[in-house]
Amino acid sequence: MYLEMMQRPRLKDGFSHFNIALSKFKIVVSDEMKNDFLKWIGLVALIFALTMTAPVLAQEESNKASQPEPTAEEIEKENEIKEAETDLRESIQENLDSLHEDVESVEKHQAEEQIISSVKDPDQTDAATQETETADTEKSQIEEIPASKSVRDFLATIPEQLQSVPERLPFLRERGIIFFGRAELDYAHYSSGITKQDSGFRVRSLRAGLAKAYLKGFSIKAEIDLTDGDSNFADLYFRYRNKRFGLFTIGNQRVAQTLVNQTSRISRTFMEQALPAEAFGLGRRMALGWDLNKDRSGVHATIFGDDLNHSIGDSGFAGRVYFNPARSRFRLFHVAASMVSENMSRKSRFFAHPESRVTSVRFVDTGLFDDVTHQKIKAVELAGSRDSFMFRSEFFRASWNRTGQPDPVFKGYYFQASWAMTGESFSYTQGKFLRIRPQKPRGAWEVAVRYSQVDLNDAGIFGGEQRNVTAAVNWYSPGNQFRIMSNLIFVKTYRIAGNESPTIFQLRAQLHW
Repeated sequence: MYLEMMQRPRLKDGFSHFNIALSKFKIVVSDEMKNDFLKWIGLVALIFALTMTAPVLAQEESNKASQPEPTAEEIEKENEIKEAETDLRESIQENLDSLHEDVESVEKHQAEEQIISSVKDPDQTDAATQETETADTEKSQIEEIPASKSVRDFLATIPEQLQSVPERLPFLRERGIIFFGRAELDYAHYSSGITKQDSGFRVRSLRAGLAKAYLKGFSIKAEIDLTDGDSNFADLYFRYRNKRFGLFTIGNQRVAQTLVNQTSRISRTFMEQALPAEAFGLGRRMALGWDLNKDRSGVHATIFGDDLNHSIGDSGFAGRVYFNPARSRFRLFHVAASMVSENMSRKSRFFAHPESRVTSVRFVDTGLFDDVTHQKIKAVELAGSRDSFMFRSEFFRASWNRTGQPDPVFKGYYFQASWAMTGESFSYTQGKFLRIRPQKPRGAWEVAVRYSQVDLNDAGIFGGEQRNVTAAVNWYSPGNQFRIMSNLIFVKTYRIAGNESPTIFQLRAQLHW
């Protein structure tokens, strides 16, 4: 990832810029404080916009309820709302359709069978009711103390409680607002070298946001990244979906680039991106985006500037095209290509962490260059799945145009393979893979391996070369909203500052709602 070395504005640091001169009765406010203030004002304005538009929809729903039989036009509008909300949920989290689909217990099945039998034979119903009441009385006399829930049961209820926040708050419930978020806690142990002293814990991600779907395919989303005490917007955009012409997005969004860049963190197999994916990935920018997805192909294009927080990037355009030569329910082959072209007016840089972010050390790093006028990043993707097996690979090529200096070319690639040990299959939609959905009461297990390499040496630039081999074991909770991830990484680096070969063991507890 390249960026100008600028610190993102922090809300907690903004107060230190207040300079109150009591003698002159003046208050001096820094630009950093103004930026944070404007961002929070923007969020308040967004919530206000959602609030003002909701009464109209609420009145429409009330009118529908008063009519005994809805008209065809009303049914069409209701279907449009449902479709818009479904599309919005897919854009927020790639597997939200699995929410509230926990595996049914044996007791629930017995209750359903009892209801069915009661409909068929009323006499049996009375007898069954008497037996149930007798059994309940005896059970209450024997089991005066209720059984305590297990830790797993407790964790499974957390996402449901968080998702039900709008239902408990009339302000959100009556306006159809979706509340979502993600939290990740990491632990890492580094065996040797300059990272050895960095072993420990870190809150890797903490995000929360609001979203709402409107009539005619319009939707809006706002998400704030609170990690490390920052108050930065992650996603902040408006969308319009047209069945014929595709999806149009304006605001802070993902750039049209690579398979891993389009895959949500909750659907990634490994804790961190592969080396070249981080080194050459652009992330989110203020952009105008267009998506058109068909059954076996699709295209995604963006015209972008810097990001909403004004911390990285310049103007440019990006495009990604994917194709599925073979696709069925249990078999898939994916081919894609992407290209980014960006004008550079800021200092340029490529670097990558060792696929672990508890440490801030970067073994490979080109350093900052202010003579880069333009850069291109190209990538080719090959991926596929069959039943419980899946593989992915990407090949990267990045180049700089420098003033008065040779133009360097940097390269990287990775291969990875996964196996769902408990038999689940890997879902795929709109040119990207989704994480597995547990089908058994004890959750799902996944094992994976990955080899990644990045080379940042060329044309007089010695950023170093790194090769990683990673093994992963992941457990998915039955509700598919809590996941425990583990990675074992074997690192090899070759650089002027000295070679490093640490072994990294890391764990992550990931929760989303």
